[in-house]
Amino acid sequence: MTLARWPAWLFAALAAVIIAALLTVPGVGHAAPALLSQGRAATASSTESAAFPASSAVDGDAGTRWSSAAADPQWLEVDLGAPHTLTQVVLNWEAAYAKAFQLQVSSDNSTWTNLTPVTAGVAGSQTLTVTGSGRYVRMYGTQRATQWGYSLWEFQVYGDDTSCNTADSALNQPVLASSTQDAGAFPATAAVDGNAGTRWSSAASDPQWIRVDLGSVRQVCGVELNWEAAYASSFQLQISTDGNTWSNLTQPAAGVAGNQVLAVSGSGRYVRMYGAQRATQWGYSLWEFVIHTVGAPPTTTTPPPGNCPWVKSTAPIADRVNQLMAAMTNAQKVVVLHGNGATGPYIGNTDPIPALCVPAMGLQDGPAGVGDSLDGVTELPDPTAVAATWDVNAAKNYGTVMGQEFAGKGANVVLGPTINIVRDPRWGRDFETYSEDPYHAGQTAVGAVQGIQGQGVMAQIKHAAAYNVEGGASRGTPSDNVIIDDRTLHEIYLPAFQTALTQGQAASVMCAYNQINGTPACQDSAVMNTALKQATGWDGFVGSDWGSATGGAPQLANGGLDMEMPGGAFFGQALLDAVNQGTVSQSTVDDMTRRVLTQMFKFGLFDHGATGATGAVVTSAAHTQVAQDVAAQGSVLLKNNGVLPLSTSGLKSIALLGGDAIDPQNIGGGSAKVNPSPAAVNPINGITKRAGTGVSVQWVAGAGEHVQTPDIPSAVALAQKSDIAIVFASYGESETDDLASIDLQFSQNDLISAVAAANPRTIVVLNTGSAVTMPWLGSVAGVIEGWYPGQENGDAIASLLFGDVNPSGKLPVTFPRSLADVPASTVQQFPGANDRIEYSEGMNVGYRWYDSHNITPLFPFGFGLSYTTFGFSNLTISAQANGSATVKATVTNTGSRAGAEVPQLYIGQPAANGEPPHQLKGYQKITLSPGQSQTVTFTLTPRDLAHWNGAAWTTNAGAYGVFVGDSSRSLPLTGTITVTTAS
Repeated sequence: MTLARWPAWLFAALAAVIIAALLTVPGVGHAAPALLSQGRAATASSTESAAFPASSAVDGDAGTRWSSAAADPQWLEVDLGAPHTLTQVVLNWEAAYAKAFQLQVSSDNSTWTNLTPVTAGVAGSQTLTVTGSGRYVRMYGTQRATQWGYSLWEFQVYGDDTSCNTADSALNQPVLASSTQDAGAFPATAAVDGNAGTRWSSAASDPQWIRVDLGSVRQVCGVELNWEAAYASSFQLQISTDGNTWSNLTQPAAGVAGNQVLAVSGSGRYVRMYGAQRATQWGYSLWEFVIHTVGAPPTTTTPPPGNCPWVKSTAPIADRVNQLMAAMTNAQKVVVLHGNGATGPYIGNTDPIPALCVPAMGLQDGPAGVGDSLDGVTELPDPTAVAATWDVNAAKNYGTVMGQEFAGKGANVVLGPTINIVRDPRWGRDFETYSEDPYHAGQTAVGAVQGIQGQGVMAQIKHAAAYNVEGGASRGTPSDNVIIDDRTLHEIYLPAFQTALTQGQAASVMCAYNQINGTPACQDSAVMNTALKQATGWDGFVGSDWGSATGGAPQLANGGLDMEMPGGAFFGQALLDAVNQGTVSQSTVDDMTRRVLTQMFKFGLFDHGATGATGAVVTSAAHTQVAQDVAAQGSVLLKNNGVLPLSTSGLKSIALLGGDAIDPQNIGGGSAKVNPSPAAVNPINGITKRAGTGVSVQWVAGAGEHVQTPDIPSAVALAQKSDIAIVFASYGESETDDLASIDLQFSQNDLISAVAAANPRTIVVLNTGSAVTMPWLGSVAGVIEGWYPGQENGDAIASLLFGDVNPSGKLPVTFPRSLADVPASTVQQFPGANDRIEYSEGMNVGYRWYDSHNITPLFPFGFGLSYTTFGFSNLTISAQANGSATVKATVTNTGSRAGAEVPQLYIGQPAANGEPPHQLKGYQKITLSPGQSQTVTFTLTPRDLAHWNGAAWTTNAGAYGVFVGDSSRSLPLTGTITVTTAS
């Protein structure tokens, strides 16, 4: 952008720099009139085309113009933002000027007063002295001088606004610093946020600087520096029109611990404090960097200037990105590559670039709905419940609710879904991810991503890759080092991400905290660049987890990271330095920028203003119904000796036992935690309502995670006198902490055993984030795994217990009999030891392990009962010419109730390939009436039969087993596909 065309006398006036220190800001005056119109909102009666908008006449660029339609009359007006006393107007006409026009002023944009008589324009610059006051100024043309319309390169309105405004012109303006302390914990934005309790702190070296962008050229008349104890012993205030060439506003001065007020005089867009020498051993630290200007402070919602043809353009996205990038400096490019360190309005925030019409972005947790303590949202069931539906459409409905609520809150990026493999049932984040199987996790992710992004919000799938241990305080440290072979990485831990990118078109990926074979995940080029970007042809961007970007700018940029969060310790000035030093190529920075901008254009951020607000209430009855439906459809019936479903006919009393009947584990902790709105429906409320007035529903805690004093005898007494006893039990999971055991704690197993001994019609409802042991399984009549069911818990479980909903959930994870049976059974494997987490089980994760070692689980992967029964028959396999195959099977409802079944397709490779015995390659959820049959069709691709050979996917010749059934251990239909030629 070129400089504004200032009158020669104004340049002369501004050339003199007046220096003063420790003076009060009010009372410092300037005789020269101020340019009031630049960067302000402009409108016009018409435009010749979208290429010549009204905003071009107030953008300070002599190379862009407003042009009207070829008719009379026409007008161009500018909103100065507040009333001003006016002294001068400069019209820089193009050849298509006005033969007759007037300048007019208004206070309300309705009633206009003439500033000039009817005046003839001139081809070129025309300066008119005016007298008047108002907020709105317009050129009103009544007669054109040419056959064309009216055309102005610039429309500049000046006023005798001599007072130094006491408002803070730096407040919430874009800001950049040379460095920040502690990886962005004290960001530059903290110095312009108006909060005296937050600060910017630099690294402990000299020199350092912090720079504020005022959005347009302003007359600066005062600066306040609110120093922390770490102040400057020598600094200067400087000003610039372009951010590159700087003039001194002050001579070298000494800072003070506390507030320092300086009166200055200068004109420019950028103001910075340049520290040459620190007063302490620490860096430079400012609570606030306040800037005072002549006239009203700039608005943080400056309308797009006219030189942004990429805004609301119908050109292809790639062309719009190229247009924008051609106008960007490297300093502007890095603005979109890192967060600004602020924790509001969203958990992650990028700065806008007003000069280029680049909007800010807001990133918000999390994988189970709108998190970070925002209210007015729906507390959905945990993602494990979504996966347990085995229904891509249910996942899409879930994602749609998420997308609508994030959009309503104004967020642009959902930090989710989590799609890491469930490697071990002790992982603290099992509840917020999907499955132990990469195909199942990938398909569930596709549904959720499509639902989220269908609402105009980006999904950032996480965490790539091989992130399956929390490790407490060791997370993200060198001891968080996953040792894994390349084949396992490609066959187990990367496919779900690749599926979500190719089929789901996820906008973004979050890289993980852990190291992969000694390389931090966010620096792992083989994963980020090769496996995720190049192998899939994906055009999205990789963002860091909060603090997972470590090392240095060259390692991260060259390793494939595109956006650093939450601050800019590496991708701010450090990235610019790396480019200048040649350790990061220009093409790499351009690719990073292009990836971020491409998604911003795809999701319409350049086509509409900011929408939504963090305080908005975004939940609805439709959303809570989806929450209830998913909770019910994802619950898994694990045992039923005929006690279920309950019938109110003859049922007189129900005993609800366990703390979770009234204070349930509805959601896990950490970034996936969501507040319910309205209050959650707990089991006692939902069951009491569904049972009706003829059934007595009573509750005794007995024991539980939230029960301080176990009272099992009282629970037994109530169970003995009740027709049905329902025990609710749970364990909690949360980010940062893994479980030590998958046994129920706090006397809950004792409670269940005692109640079952007292009442043979005992049903257990579990709310756990993953697998749990059940030493009492043989003595209870029924078991339902409900996961963390969200705020509609009570109504969902009541609908299942009374048969309003026929259970159809299937386990997305294997339930072992004990921890001794799990794949990662040694400390070296989980949670790790000696700075290594050994993935020595290789590809044998989940059911693959149990099948390979012939271990019988408590409940197998894919298992789930119904109130009806199903049969499988008529397997057919047809080879296709392109190397694919079609597998068909018939499923029949052989029971007396309508219900849903999930036929599952598994493949077994030739033994010589070294693969696990069975691997899931397809599933469908179908609903059948009693006696109804349906043929399901699966398509197997060459990739479904392939294995990773260390460099590529390979299909060997041989006989491949085909298995269809209702779980990994129940596969009644078997067949064979023969591959004659390796590929």
